[in-house]
Amino acid sequence: MDNIKIKELNGLALAYLGDAVWELRLREKFVAKNLKVKDLNKLVKAHVSAVAQSKIYLKIVDELEDSYRDCARRARNSNISTFPKSCTIKEYKNATAFEALIAMCYINKREDMIEKIMTDHVFKKENYEK
Repeated sequence: MDNIKIKELNGLALAYLGDAVWELRLREKFVAKNLKVKDLNKLVKAHVSAVAQSKIYLKIVDELEDSYRDCARRARNSNISTFPKSCTIKEYKNATAFEALIAMCYINKREDMIEKIMTDHVFKKENYEK
């Protein structure tokens, strides 16, 4: 990923990559908890939804470094032509911003940021003791 220049990438392309990274990281974490496959799928789907991603994005956006906030904002403001019925347009745009943020963390080798988001907003101790 060393050859990728984030500022040259389309915001939606970043979101596409970030979606894959986020889902993979979630799968890794949940699989490590030795859960049943049907439970794994249910948990991962709950956290890759636009609604869930939008909620996380709104909680963290003000804490982001300027370059990460700008990247997310660029993706959020992309020209998205179709939206799922499972969420509002605003939620979908926020989720797109969140996914672009995850992609930027991945490209910049900031796994620590992805880990912190997961720890603080998905794997809270009271929900997932192990």
